[in-house]
Amino acid sequence: MKNPAEIKALAYERLEEAKILCEAGKYDGAFYLAGYSIELMLKAKVCEQVGIDNLFDFDEKGKAAYGVSEIRKAVRTHDISVLLMLSGLKVKFDEAKSDNKKLLKANGLLFENSGKCLWNEQVRYQVNLQKQDNVQNLIDLLIDDEGVLKWIETN
Repeated sequence: MKNPAEIKALAYERLEEAKILCEAGKYDGAFYLAGYSIELMLKAKVCEQVGIDNLFDFDEKGKAAYGVSEIRKAVRTHDISVLLMLSGLKVKFDEAKSDNKKLLKANGLLFENSGKCLWNEQVRYQVNLQKQDNVQNLIDLLIDDEGVLKWIETN
């Protein structure tokens, strides 16, 4: 992936895969991929904010472009709360939740009241913990034109 557009496309691809898994009754995997789509979209936004076209790629010698390795260290996290801050969207997201009910609902499925993220890379190891309704609601809220992915992409 050489640019934010490709990372965004991958975010939507992972969301489509989450939808397929959910339809097949594989709710834990669907929840993981749905959250991963948010992680990718936020990383694309960070790339846009700092002007990086190659966050994940290396040159032929296995090195990142000058300065990219430092940014890569900062965004190596899978914590979407941290990525929301690094993207510069945290304050705007918190404000938008009061007007956008879809963001508010998605927030409730992704974060505890304390702001702690319920989704993290460790959920990929869960078995039979996710409920169909919650996962389907999250996917619907991500797919929606007023949902989280479009909101991140356009802000």
